[in-house]
Amino acid sequence: MKTAKALVGIAGLTGLSYLAQAQSQSPLNLRLDFNTELNRYEVYVKPTFSAQRYTWGPSQVTVVVPKELADITISPHSSQAGVWLDQSVVYSPAAAPDRDFHAFSTQGGKIDLVAGEEQLLFEFTLAKGYLEGVRLFDPAKDPSSAAPGMKGGDFSSYASNDKGDVKLGLNTRPAELPVAVEAVRSTGAEPGASFGVVAYPNPSGSGVFRLHLKGVPDKEVVQVQMATLNGKVLKQFDESVETLAGRAIPVPGGASTYLLVTVTRPGKQEAITQKLLVK
Repeated sequence: MKTAKALVGIAGLTGLSYLAQAQSQSPLNLRLDFNTELNRYEVYVKPTFSAQRYTWGPSQVTVVVPKELADITISPHSSQAGVWLDQSVVYSPAAAPDRDFHAFSTQGGKIDLVAGEEQLLFEFTLAKGYLEGVRLFDPAKDPSSAAPGMKGGDFSSYASNDKGDVKLGLNTRPAELPVAVEAVRSTGAEPGASFGVVAYPNPSGSGVFRLHLKGVPDKEVVQVQMATLNGKVLKQFDESVETLAGRAIPVPGGASTYLLVTVTRPGKQEAITQKLLVK
């Protein structure tokens, strides 16, 4: 394993402009995205150069996830640059007890690169679908190999080719859950409510949606109600968060353009309603 050097901030630049400048100095730039339609995380590379049958050598890309994820390895699906495997893992180390570290590595392969065009390297899914805080390893704030609990492992991301090391640009911002803001409405929850709900994808064109639930214990049972805009209930059921979070929920018959999805915590007397755009 190799160590990637942390980028040093430059006075006078905003975080966003600094990130753009830092990445422009790297021939290969990586970012992590969440695909709401396919319910998966995706790691992309954007090169600053073009090359046919580019030799992508042994490389590592580390993903940081919240500790609430089960302590198991992640099975990625490889798309480019060889076969990616979750080969080095540290769960909730003493130096960062709120995080797990998954280092995906590949021995490399041939890849056609086009300057400025993103390509998918690999993707993976999590049992609960979307989780807040999933991001690429940040050498500026994540533990080094010598930190307590890291077991001497270097989790910095790196890449190489047939000539040696290749500098990586890393977008380490957490993957966001994009939804159509104009199609979202929260009601029935007082300010400071103890939980949050997001229905995704929104808009939904596939006939199914999923729920991201925040601040609700896995074992708690919540009520889900789906209704039309005029209040006609189309379907209602109770389910534990453990199985509900991230599960595909079919849009019921009778829904037209919009569907009101209400999640209620009976024990807390709280409810949040999402206005889901159904195509």
